[in-house]
Amino acid sequence: MKVLVVSDLYPPDMIGGYELGCRQAVDALRTRGHEVRVLTSAPRTPVQHEAHVRRTMKLVDAWSDYVYRKSAPVTVHLDQGESLHISSFNVHALIHELKEFQPDVVYVWMLVGVGGLGLMACLHHLGVPWVWHLMDDVPLMLCKSHGSLVPTFAREFSRQLHGHYLACSQQLVEEIEAGGVSLNGSIELIPNWISGNDRGHRQPYLRDGTLRVVSAAGLIDRQVDKGMDVLIESAARLRELGHTNFTIDIYGKVTDDHCPSLIHTHELESQVRLRGSRSQAELADAFSESDVFAFPTRAREPFGFAPLEAAARGCVPVVSQACGIAEWFLHGVHLLKARRNPESFAKLFAAIASGSIELESIGRRGSAVIRREFHIDAIVPRIERALASAARQSREGSGTAEEAYRLAILAEKLSKVMIQESLCA
Repeated sequence: MKVLVVSDLYPPDMIGGYELGCRQAVDALRTRGHEVRVLTSAPRTPVQHEAHVRRTMKLVDAWSDYVYRKSAPVTVHLDQGESLHISSFNVHALIHELKEFQPDVVYVWMLVGVGGLGLMACLHHLGVPWVWHLMDDVPLMLCKSHGSLVPTFAREFSRQLHGHYLACSQQLVEEIEAGGVSLNGSIELIPNWISGNDRGHRQPYLRDGTLRVVSAAGLIDRQVDKGMDVLIESAARLRELGHTNFTIDIYGKVTDDHCPSLIHTHELESQVRLRGSRSQAELADAFSESDVFAFPTRAREPFGFAPLEAAARGCVPVVSQACGIAEWFLHGVHLLKARRNPESFAKLFAAIASGSIELESIGRRGSAVIRREFHIDAIVPRIERALASAARQSREGSGTAEEAYRLAILAEKLSKVMIQESLCA
Protein backbone atom coordinates (compact mmCIF):
# COMPACT_ATOMS: atom_id res chain seq x y z
CA MET A 1 0.00 0.00 0.00
CA LYS A 2 0.90 3.63 -0.42
CA VAL A 3 0.25 5.31 2.92
CA LEU A 4 0.39 9.03 3.63
CA VAL A 5 0.90 9.69 7.34
CA VAL A 6 -0.19 13.09 8.68
CA SER A 7 1.09 14.27 12.05
CA ASP A 8 1.62 17.68 13.65
CA LEU A 9 5.13 16.74 14.81
CA TYR A 10 7.47 13.93 13.85
CA PRO A 11 10.59 12.78 15.72
CA PRO A 12 13.15 13.90 16.46
CA ASP A 13 10.87 16.95 16.77
CA MET A 14 8.44 15.69 19.38
CA ILE A 15 6.70 16.27 22.69
CA GLY A 16 6.08 12.74 23.95
CA GLY A 17 4.69 9.30 23.31
CA TYR A 18 2.14 10.24 20.63
CA GLU A 19 4.84 11.37 18.18
CA LEU A 20 7.16 8.54 19.16
CA GLY A 21 4.39 6.01 18.52
CA CYS A 22 3.80 7.56 15.11
CA ARG A 23 7.43 7.05 14.12
CA GLN A 24 7.45 3.47 15.37
CA ALA A 25 4.31 2.67 13.37
CA VAL A 26 5.82 4.28 10.25
CA ASP A 27 9.05 2.31 10.63
CA ALA A 28 7.13 -0.94 11.13
CA LEU A 29 4.97 -0.38 8.04
CA ARG A 30 8.03 0.46 5.92
CA THR A 31 9.81 -2.65 7.18
CA ARG A 32 6.83 -4.70 6.01
CA GLY A 33 7.19 -3.34 2.48
CA HIS A 34 4.66 -0.52 2.36
CA GLU A 35 5.49 2.78 0.67
CA VAL A 36 5.02 5.38 3.41
CA ARG A 37 5.36 9.14 3.21
CA VAL A 38 5.03 11.43 6.25
CA LEU A 39 3.54 14.93 6.08
CA THR A 40 4.39 16.98 9.14
CA SER A 41 5.37 20.47 10.24
CA ALA A 42 8.64 22.34 9.83
CA PRO A 43 10.78 21.33 12.83
CA ARG A 44 11.27 23.70 15.74
CA THR A 45 15.01 22.94 15.68
CA PRO A 46 17.13 21.61 12.80
CA VAL A 47 16.77 17.87 12.13
CA GLN A 48 18.42 15.46 9.73
CA HIS A 49 16.74 15.11 6.33
CA GLU A 50 14.77 11.92 5.66
CA ALA A 51 13.65 11.22 2.11
CA HIS A 52 10.22 9.88 3.11
CA VAL A 53 9.40 12.80 5.46
CA ARG A 54 7.94 16.07 4.15
CA ARG A 55 8.24 18.76 6.84
CA THR A 56 6.24 21.36 4.91
CA MET A 57 3.32 22.23 7.17
CA LYS A 58 3.24 25.25 9.47
CA LEU A 59 2.99 24.57 13.19
CA VAL A 60 1.28 26.86 15.69
CA ASP A 61 3.13 25.98 18.90
CA ALA A 62 0.04 25.69 21.08
CA TRP A 63 2.09 24.33 23.99
CA SER A 64 4.08 27.52 24.61
CA ASP A 65 2.30 28.66 27.74
CA TYR A 66 4.86 31.42 28.39
CA VAL A 67 4.31 32.99 24.96
CA TYR A 68 0.54 33.00 25.34
CA ARG A 69 0.70 34.51 28.83
CA LYS A 70 2.58 37.45 27.29
CA SER A 71 0.41 37.79 24.17
CA ALA A 72 -2.60 40.01 23.48
CA PRO A 73 -5.98 38.21 23.65
CA VAL A 74 -6.60 38.63 19.92
CA THR A 75 -3.25 36.95 19.16
CA VAL A 76 -4.11 34.02 21.38
CA HIS A 77 -7.55 33.59 19.77
CA LEU A 78 -6.18 33.81 16.23
CA ASP A 79 -3.41 31.32 16.96
CA GLN A 80 -5.84 28.91 18.54
CA GLY A 81 -8.13 29.12 15.52
CA GLU A 82 -5.23 28.27 13.23
CA SER A 83 -3.96 25.55 15.55
CA LEU A 84 -7.23 23.68 15.97
CA HIS A 85 -9.62 24.72 13.24
CA ILE A 86 -8.22 25.88 9.93
CA SER A 87 -4.91 26.67 8.24
CA SER A 88 -5.29 27.11 4.49
CA PHE A 89 -1.49 26.88 4.21
CA ASN A 90 -1.58 23.35 5.64
CA VAL A 91 -4.59 22.36 3.55
CA HIS A 92 -2.52 23.38 0.51
CA ALA A 93 0.40 21.25 1.77
CA LEU A 94 -1.92 18.28 2.21
CA ILE A 95 -3.44 18.68 -1.25
CA HIS A 96 0.04 18.86 -2.76
CA GLU A 97 1.08 15.56 -1.15
CA LEU A 98 -2.18 13.88 -2.17
CA LYS A 99 -1.63 14.91 -5.78
CA GLU A 100 2.06 14.02 -5.90
CA PHE A 101 2.06 10.82 -3.84
CA GLN A 102 -1.40 9.45 -4.75
CA PRO A 103 -1.78 7.41 -1.55
CA ASP A 104 -4.19 4.51 -1.19
CA VAL A 105 -5.06 5.70 2.32
CA VAL A 106 -4.18 8.50 4.75
CA TYR A 107 -3.04 7.48 8.24
CA VAL A 108 -3.89 10.37 10.60
CA TRP A 109 -2.18 10.99 13.95
CA MET A 110 -2.08 14.08 16.21
CA LEU A 111 -3.47 17.19 14.47
CA VAL A 112 -3.35 19.91 17.13
CA GLY A 113 -1.15 22.80 15.98
CA VAL A 114 -1.79 22.37 12.24
CA GLY A 115 -5.48 23.25 11.83
CA GLY A 116 -6.65 19.67 12.18
CA LEU A 117 -10.35 20.28 11.64
CA GLY A 118 -9.64 21.80 8.22
CA LEU A 119 -7.34 18.93 7.26
CA MET A 120 -10.04 16.37 8.08
CA ALA A 121 -12.61 18.44 6.20
CA CYS A 122 -10.27 18.46 3.19
CA LEU A 123 -9.95 14.66 3.24
CA HIS A 124 -13.73 14.39 3.53
CA HIS A 125 -14.34 16.75 0.61
CA LEU A 126 -11.89 14.86 -1.59
CA GLY A 127 -13.28 11.47 -0.58
CA VAL A 128 -9.86 10.25 0.51
CA PRO A 129 -10.07 7.19 2.81
CA TRP A 130 -8.41 7.60 6.19
CA VAL A 131 -7.56 5.82 9.42
CA TRP A 132 -7.18 7.98 12.53
CA HIS A 133 -4.98 6.68 15.34
CA LEU A 134 -6.27 8.15 18.59
CA MET A 135 -3.99 8.28 21.60
CA ASP A 136 -5.73 11.37 22.98
CA ASP A 137 -9.10 13.08 22.60
CA VAL A 138 -8.00 14.90 19.43
CA PRO A 139 -11.44 15.04 17.71
CA LEU A 140 -12.85 16.68 20.83
CA MET A 141 -9.95 19.15 21.04
CA LEU A 142 -10.47 20.21 17.42
CA CYS A 143 -14.13 21.01 18.09
CA LYS A 144 -13.35 23.34 20.99
CA SER A 145 -12.44 26.98 21.37
CA HIS A 146 -10.73 28.08 24.58
CA GLY A 147 -11.70 24.87 26.30
CA SER A 148 -15.40 24.98 25.43
CA LEU A 149 -17.12 22.84 22.83
CA VAL A 150 -18.31 24.72 19.74
CA PRO A 151 -21.70 23.05 19.07
CA THR A 152 -21.61 23.72 15.32
CA PHE A 153 -18.17 22.12 14.93
CA ALA A 154 -19.17 19.09 17.01
CA ARG A 155 -22.44 18.64 15.13
CA GLU A 156 -20.87 18.83 11.67
CA PHE A 157 -17.92 16.64 12.66
CA SER A 158 -20.34 14.01 13.95
CA ARG A 159 -22.60 14.29 10.91
CA GLN A 160 -20.08 14.38 8.09
CA LEU A 161 -16.87 12.58 9.09
CA HIS A 162 -17.10 8.83 8.66
CA GLY A 163 -13.97 6.71 8.80
CA HIS A 164 -11.82 4.21 10.64
CA TYR A 165 -10.62 4.91 14.17
CA LEU A 166 -7.93 3.08 16.13
CA ALA A 167 -8.26 4.02 19.81
CA CYS A 168 -5.85 3.07 22.59
CA SER A 169 -8.60 2.55 25.20
CA GLN A 170 -12.37 2.30 25.56
CA GLN A 171 -12.14 5.06 28.13
CA LEU A 172 -10.82 7.41 25.45
CA VAL A 173 -13.67 6.59 23.06
CA GLU A 174 -16.23 7.19 25.81
CA GLU A 175 -14.61 10.49 26.78
CA ILE A 176 -14.76 11.82 23.21
CA GLU A 177 -18.37 10.83 22.71
CA ALA A 178 -19.46 12.01 26.17
CA GLY A 179 -17.83 15.34 25.32
CA GLY A 180 -20.22 15.80 22.41
CA VAL A 181 -18.39 14.38 19.36
CA SER A 182 -19.55 11.14 17.73
CA LEU A 183 -17.01 8.86 16.08
CA ASN A 184 -18.90 7.52 13.08
CA GLY A 185 -17.51 4.51 11.25
CA SER A 186 -15.48 1.58 12.56
CA ILE A 187 -13.75 1.81 15.94
CA GLU A 188 -11.09 -0.71 16.93
CA LEU A 189 -9.26 -0.77 20.25
CA ILE A 190 -5.51 -1.13 19.75
CA PRO A 191 -3.23 -0.67 22.77
CA ASN A 192 0.00 1.26 22.83
CA TRP A 193 3.14 -0.82 22.38
CA ILE A 194 6.85 -1.25 22.89
CA SER A 195 9.47 -1.63 20.16
CA GLY A 196 12.92 -3.20 20.03
CA ASN A 197 14.04 -6.49 21.56
CA ASP A 198 16.85 -5.48 23.93
CA ARG A 199 15.85 -6.82 27.34
CA GLY A 200 18.84 -5.31 29.12
CA HIS A 201 20.17 -6.61 32.42
CA ARG A 202 17.55 -6.64 35.17
CA GLN A 203 18.93 -5.55 38.55
CA PRO A 204 17.66 -7.37 41.69
CA TYR A 205 14.64 -5.82 43.38
CA LEU A 206 15.07 -3.80 46.60
CA ARG A 207 18.83 -4.32 46.55
CA ASP A 208 20.51 -3.01 49.71
CA GLY A 209 17.00 -2.69 51.17
CA THR A 210 16.31 0.44 49.12
CA LEU A 211 13.07 1.00 47.20
CA ARG A 212 13.95 2.65 43.90
CA VAL A 213 11.02 4.44 42.24
CA VAL A 214 11.23 5.98 38.78
CA SER A 215 8.79 8.09 36.78
CA ALA A 216 8.94 9.87 33.43
CA ALA A 217 6.96 12.27 31.24
CA GLY A 218 7.71 14.45 28.24
CA LEU A 219 6.96 17.59 30.26
CA ILE A 220 7.01 18.05 34.02
CA ASP A 221 4.41 20.76 34.26
CA ARG A 222 1.39 21.31 36.51
CA GLN A 223 -0.87 21.95 33.50
CA VAL A 224 0.14 18.70 31.80
CA ASP A 225 -0.97 16.96 35.02
CA LYS A 226 0.93 13.69 34.92
CA GLY A 227 0.62 13.56 38.72
CA MET A 228 4.20 14.37 39.65
CA ASP A 229 2.88 16.50 42.50
CA VAL A 230 0.95 13.44 43.74
CA LEU A 231 4.17 11.42 43.57
CA ILE A 232 6.16 14.01 45.51
CA GLU A 233 3.44 14.26 48.17
CA SER A 234 3.41 10.45 48.40
CA ALA A 235 7.13 10.57 49.21
CA ALA A 236 6.37 12.86 52.15
CA ARG A 237 3.62 10.46 53.34
CA LEU A 238 5.94 7.47 52.93
CA ARG A 239 8.49 9.14 55.16
CA GLU A 240 5.78 9.85 57.73
CA LEU A 241 4.98 6.12 57.73
CA GLY A 242 8.55 5.48 58.88
CA HIS A 243 10.11 4.50 55.56
CA THR A 244 13.17 6.53 54.66
CA ASN A 245 15.21 4.07 52.59
CA PHE A 246 13.83 5.02 49.18
CA THR A 247 14.60 7.22 46.18
CA ILE A 248 12.34 8.69 43.51
CA ASP A 249 13.87 9.75 40.19
CA ILE A 250 11.64 11.83 37.90
CA TYR A 251 12.65 12.20 34.25
CA GLY A 252 11.33 14.86 31.88
CA LYS A 253 11.69 18.51 30.93
CA VAL A 254 10.70 20.73 33.87
CA THR A 255 8.74 23.72 32.52
CA ASP A 256 7.43 25.34 35.70
CA ASP A 257 8.56 25.65 39.33
CA HIS A 258 5.72 23.70 40.94
CA CYS A 259 7.55 20.38 41.44
CA PRO A 260 10.90 21.89 42.49
CA SER A 261 9.06 24.05 45.04
CA LEU A 262 7.11 21.07 46.37
CA ILE A 263 10.30 19.04 46.82
CA HIS A 264 11.87 21.94 48.71
CA THR A 265 8.78 22.48 50.88
CA HIS A 266 8.86 18.86 52.07
CA GLU A 267 12.67 18.82 52.37
CA LEU A 268 12.92 15.86 50.01
CA GLU A 269 15.95 16.96 48.02
CA SER A 270 18.01 13.91 49.03
CA GLN A 271 15.29 11.42 48.01
CA VAL A 272 13.26 12.96 45.18
CA ARG A 273 15.40 14.01 42.24
CA LEU A 274 14.42 15.77 39.02
CA ARG A 275 16.67 14.20 36.40
CA GLY A 276 15.72 16.17 33.28
CA SER A 277 15.13 14.75 29.79
CA ARG A 278 16.87 11.56 28.72
CA SER A 279 17.09 9.48 25.56
CA GLN A 280 15.07 6.29 25.24
CA ALA A 281 18.19 4.20 25.76
CA GLU A 282 19.03 6.07 28.97
CA LEU A 283 15.47 5.67 30.23
CA ALA A 284 15.56 1.94 29.46
CA ASP A 285 18.68 1.62 31.63
CA ALA A 286 16.96 3.57 34.41
CA PHE A 287 13.97 1.21 34.25
CA SER A 288 16.23 -1.84 34.52
CA GLU A 289 17.84 -0.41 37.64
CA SER A 290 14.57 0.62 39.34
CA ASP A 291 11.99 -1.43 41.22
CA VAL A 292 8.74 0.31 40.31
CA PHE A 293 7.56 2.84 37.74
CA ALA A 294 5.16 5.38 39.29
CA PHE A 295 2.38 6.61 37.01
CA PRO A 296 0.00 8.68 39.19
CA THR A 297 -1.49 10.34 36.13
CA ARG A 298 -4.92 11.94 35.74
CA ALA A 299 -7.91 9.63 35.41
CA ARG A 300 -8.46 10.64 31.78
CA GLU A 301 -4.94 9.57 30.71
CA PRO A 302 -5.69 7.61 27.51
CA PHE A 303 -2.85 5.10 27.97
CA GLY A 304 0.84 6.09 28.14
CA PHE A 305 3.94 4.50 26.61
CA ALA A 306 6.37 4.83 29.50
CA PRO A 307 4.67 2.26 31.81
CA LEU A 308 4.88 -0.34 29.03
CA GLU A 309 8.56 0.40 28.41
CA ALA A 310 9.25 0.12 32.13
CA ALA A 311 7.27 -3.10 32.58
CA ALA A 312 9.08 -4.69 29.64
CA ARG A 313 12.27 -4.20 31.68
CA GLY A 314 10.72 -5.77 34.77
CA CYS A 315 10.15 -2.41 36.47
CA VAL A 316 6.66 -2.89 37.94
CA PRO A 317 4.24 -0.07 37.06
CA VAL A 318 2.19 1.46 39.87
CA VAL A 319 -0.60 3.29 38.04
CA SER A 320 -3.71 5.31 38.78
CA GLN A 321 -6.47 2.74 38.86
CA ALA A 322 -8.80 4.69 36.54
CA CYS A 323 -6.40 5.59 33.70
CA GLY A 324 -6.49 4.00 30.24
CA ILE A 325 -3.63 1.52 30.65
CA ALA A 326 -5.44 0.03 33.67
CA GLU A 327 -8.05 -1.40 31.24
CA TRP A 328 -5.50 -3.78 29.76
CA PHE A 329 -3.78 -5.31 32.82
CA LEU A 330 -4.70 -6.99 36.12
CA HIS A 331 -3.75 -5.61 39.53
CA GLY A 332 -1.24 -7.83 41.30
CA VAL A 333 -0.71 -9.92 38.18
CA HIS A 334 0.93 -7.59 35.61
CA LEU A 335 1.13 -4.30 37.53
CA LEU A 336 -0.20 -2.52 40.62
CA LYS A 337 -3.07 -0.01 40.80
CA ALA A 338 -3.76 2.71 43.36
CA ARG A 339 -6.21 5.50 43.89
CA ARG A 340 -4.87 8.77 42.57
CA ASN A 341 -3.89 10.39 45.84
CA PRO A 342 -0.65 10.60 47.85
CA GLU A 343 -1.96 8.37 50.66
CA SER A 344 -2.79 5.44 48.35
CA PHE A 345 0.51 5.58 46.49
CA ALA A 346 2.43 5.91 49.76
CA LYS A 347 0.68 2.88 51.28
CA LEU A 348 1.48 0.80 48.22
CA PHE A 349 5.12 1.89 48.29
CA ALA A 350 5.25 1.05 52.01
CA ALA A 351 3.85 -2.44 51.35
CA ILE A 352 6.52 -3.01 48.70
CA ALA A 353 9.31 -1.68 50.93
CA SER A 354 8.24 -3.91 53.83
CA GLY A 355 8.04 -7.01 51.64
CA SER A 356 4.25 -7.40 51.87
CA ILE A 357 4.06 -7.13 48.09
CA GLU A 358 6.55 -9.30 46.23
CA LEU A 359 7.68 -7.66 42.97
CA GLU A 360 9.62 -10.39 41.19
CA SER A 361 6.63 -12.49 40.02
CA ILE A 362 4.63 -9.41 38.97
CA GLY A 363 7.62 -8.07 37.07
CA ARG A 364 8.20 -11.40 35.33
CA ARG A 365 4.57 -11.82 34.25
CA GLY A 366 4.22 -8.20 33.16
CA SER A 367 7.39 -8.29 31.07
CA ALA A 368 6.36 -11.55 29.40
CA VAL A 369 2.86 -10.47 28.37
CA ILE A 370 4.04 -7.08 27.11
CA ARG A 371 6.84 -8.53 24.99
CA ARG A 372 4.42 -11.14 23.60
CA GLU A 373 1.21 -9.16 23.02
CA PHE A 374 2.12 -5.46 23.25
CA HIS A 375 5.12 -5.36 20.93
CA ILE A 376 4.85 -3.33 17.72
CA ASP A 377 5.48 -6.55 15.76
CA ALA A 378 2.25 -7.99 17.21
CA ILE A 379 0.30 -4.73 16.72
CA VAL A 380 1.29 -3.67 13.18
CA PRO A 381 -0.67 -6.46 11.40
CA ARG A 382 -3.82 -5.03 12.97
CA ILE A 383 -2.89 -1.55 11.75
CA GLU A 384 -2.27 -2.98 8.29
CA ARG A 385 -5.71 -4.59 8.18
CA ALA A 386 -7.39 -1.31 9.17
CA LEU A 387 -5.48 0.62 6.50
CA ALA A 388 -6.30 -1.99 3.84
CA SER A 389 -9.97 -1.96 4.79
CA ALA A 390 -10.14 1.83 4.60
CA ALA A 391 -8.30 1.87 1.26
CA ARG A 392 -11.15 -0.13 -0.31
CA GLN A 393 -13.57 2.73 0.36
CA SER A 394 -15.34 4.15 -2.70
CA ARG A 395 -14.35 7.69 -3.72
CA GLU A 396 -17.45 8.38 -5.80
CA GLY A 397 -19.01 11.82 -5.41
CA SER A 398 -15.87 13.48 -4.10
CA GLY A 399 -15.03 17.12 -4.76
CA THR A 400 -11.97 18.61 -6.41
CA ALA A 401 -8.72 19.84 -4.92
CA GLU A 402 -9.39 23.35 -6.23
CA GLU A 403 -12.73 23.42 -4.41
CA ALA A 404 -11.14 22.17 -1.20
CA TYR A 405 -8.48 24.87 -1.25
CA ARG A 406 -10.93 27.68 -2.02
CA LEU A 407 -13.15 26.50 0.84
CA ALA A 408 -10.14 26.45 3.18
CA ILE A 409 -9.18 30.02 2.27
CA LEU A 410 -12.76 31.18 2.78
CA ALA A 411 -13.09 29.37 6.11
CA GLU A 412 -9.80 30.82 7.37
CA LYS A 413 -10.80 34.38 6.45
CA LEU A 414 -14.22 33.99 8.05
CA SER A 415 -12.64 32.58 11.19
CA LYS A 416 -10.28 35.54 11.52
CA VAL A 417 -13.02 38.10 10.90
CA MET A 418 -15.32 36.48 13.48
CA ILE A 419 -12.55 36.40 16.07
CA GLN A 420 -11.63 40.05 15.46
CA GLU A 421 -15.27 41.16 15.61
CA SER A 422 -16.01 39.19 18.79
CA LEU A 423 -13.03 40.70 20.62
CA CYS A 424 -13.51 44.26 19.35
CA ALA A 425 -17.27 44.45 19.86
